[in-house]
Amino acid sequence: MRRKTNAQRFLDEQLKDKEFAKAFHEGLDDLRLGVKIAQLRQKRGLTQTQLAAKIGSSATVISRVENNAACSVTTLRKIAFALDSDLEIDFIPRSTA
Repeated sequence: MRRKTNAQRFLDEQLKDKEFAKAFHEGLDDLRLGVKIAQLRQKRGLTQTQLAAKIGSSATVISRVENNAACSVTTLRKIAFALDSDLEIDFIPRSTA
């Protein structure tokens, strides 16, 4: 079994605070979504400007979505369509309680 790093121990301690844990997990979800969009855009060979044009928006909007995923479901649908992808939103329980 691996030993935890100081950073892992620090994060474990911080995650005991419910407000911190909520903000952390929301930020992590946003980051994952933004990275996924950026990776798919690059795989399709598109720049942010080109993707923006396909959805009738600006490169600034695409940059914001990729960096913090702050957008509406409508925008996500447009991005998915422009990237020739289906949008799937799911709720995954964190616990069995």
